[in-house]
Amino acid sequence: MVDLINPTNFEFFARYLLSGLIIIWIRSSFVNAERPKLTEMVVEAVILSLVNQLAFILLSELALFIRWPFHLSAPFVLLLESLLLPACLGLLFAYSLSAGWNRAILRRLSMPVQNPIRRAYDFAFLQNDIARFVILTYEDGTKVYGYFGENSLAATNPERSDIYLERLYDVDDSGQWYEKTPSRGGLLNLTGMRSLEFLEPEGADDE
Repeated sequence: MVDLINPTNFEFFARYLLSGLIIIWIRSSFVNAERPKLTEMVVEAVILSLVNQLAFILLSELALFIRWPFHLSAPFVLLLESLLLPACLGLLFAYSLSAGWNRAILRRLSMPVQNPIRRAYDFAFLQNDIARFVILTYEDGTKVYGYFGENSLAATNPERSDIYLERLYDVDDSGQWYEKTPSRGGLLNLTGMRSLEFLEPEGADDE
């Protein structure tokens, strides 16, 4: 690795590996997906670095076409090519995944659609900006009623699944929800959970 990033070939490393790693890092910061293995990440980083190079070439040709009046120094061009442009592409890819653009395009092309999120648990809590009421049912029949909002959190560690609900509720015989007294939240271990139901706020109010 020391030989790989010495000053002689640092530019090659930055253009054809570092830029791809930056795209992956930026994208994964906004998309709740399982991180690939290191070997898979290196291969993907090389491919994304080539995509970044193609985008940089297109932008360079565009700058020549419009006769860009400013002269940029070589270090700044390398910074733009290896850091700033990959960061923008990472944001674009992250937004594309979250908005479902790639799935719509693949469906139109009749190609298989693969979701980057490999666990249904992570997918369920992907849109954490949507506040919802939840009902957790365990294998022994125990039910927990709660509210998952801005101050709640669902762990994404594959080795440990738990959830923090900012508010817990009791339910009376008529099915009416009412907040526990005194008001409280709860950290729940999901081991032994049989089902997890989501209720939109309007539906929960009707319940």
